[in-house]
Amino acid sequence: MRRGEIRTIIPLNHPKPRPAVIVSVDSWNAHAPDLILVPLITRPGPSRPPVRHAGLKRASYAKCGAIAAIPKERLGQRIGRLGDEPMSRIALELRRVMGI
Repeated sequence: MRRGEIRTIIPLNHPKPRPAVIVSVDSWNAHAPDLILVPLITRPGPSRPPVRHAGLKRASYAKCGAIAAIPKERLGQRIGRLGDEPMSRIALELRRVMGI
């Protein structure tokens, strides 16, 4: 479980797995019981940079306004890993959304 990985997650309020990007740093991921993720959705909108990856079936967007901590037990399959450019866009939008 590394920063930038796209994984399916099983959210508490959804009946089926959804894709998300791990945004927490690897040192956190190695020791904490949970991971910090940004969900991926198929609708563009504010604070939603585009995410392209061959493992995703549809055009997707990182919903940066919905950052969440998810227990590792709720992780599903690994879809792939994002490169530096999309992760930079997500990081920039997270900073903007949180005012840091």
